[in-house]
Amino acid sequence: MENKKLILTVVAIGFAGFLAISYLAYNSLGSKYHKKDINISKDTSKDKEEPNNTTEQDKKMEKDFVVYDEKLNKVKLSDYKGRPVIVNFWASWCPPCKEEMPLFNKLSSKYKAEELTVLMVDLTDGQRETMDKAKKFILDNDYDMKILFDNDGTASINYNIIYIPRTLFIDKDGNIVKDHSGEMTEDELQSQVQLLLNK
Repeated sequence: MENKKLILTVVAIGFAGFLAISYLAYNSLGSKYHKKDINISKDTSKDKEEPNNTTEQDKKMEKDFVVYDEKLNKVKLSDYKGRPVIVNFWASWCPPCKEEMPLFNKLSSKYKAEELTVLMVDLTDGQRETMDKAKKFILDNDYDMKILFDNDGTASINYNIIYIPRTLFIDKDGNIVKDHSGEMTEDELQSQVQLLLNK
């Protein structure tokens, strides 16, 4: 009888240990892979409407997120409510992102922040893309626009970012009036800016 109790106790302890190890392993893997794999936009053609480009009929309210500046100060999208905002999601390893970067750099220097705010959100995963890699890219190309870092992944998760580049045009009331996937031409960008400023 005592042997049976001992065996049951050992089995129970072993099972509890197995559950504890499984739980820790699950959490470890979950935290390691909580961010989606981000890829370059498959279709950057200019004559085909992107599936997530919004129209006047289906425009949506912005979803707030928290990103970080170079000094790791928190910056929220909602901080810019009341003014037009352009949010560009990019990474330094993404060729089409790099191609359109001069356009956004030029745009950010053209307007005062209260007229139009350009937020360049680097999709920092700590491996493929790091803050150091992004900052080096900006420095090497003499860009002077403000770069923000999605260190926690909240921006990419909230906007379901799978392909980059991706650009959101948000009016002063917080409505997403355009959601563009793929590289933008200068004409496309200027056209959207004018529509945004005239809202």
